Amino acid sequence: MDKKILGKQIKQIRLERGISQEKLSELIFISPRQMSIIETGNSYPSLDTFIRIAEVLEFDVNEFFNIKIKEPDELRLCLIELIKATDRKNLPLIKDIILAIENYS
Repeated sequence: MDKKILGKQIKQIRLERGISQEKLSELIFISPRQMSIIETGNSYPSLDTFIRIAEVLEFDVNEFFNIKIKEPDELRLCLIELIKATDRKNLPLIKDIILAIENYS
């Protein structure tokens, strides 16, 4: 994500929460100047700082970046469990079958 867009989004959320830039910087243990640099898009926050910002402003990091974490589907989980329970001597055969299917597709 672009630094300027990231900074604007952080600033917008901060303003929506009614928190001043100075107060936010105090709560996340950085200087007001550094907070300003982040919000103006002149610098990325460190990961630690970004996580503290998310905690203080109460936003979900995944939603911030529109990350959708997929839950494994039932069939995949079932196959994994079957493979775990399979005798080790059959694992090469299972691997070959899966590779053959992938090559055929």
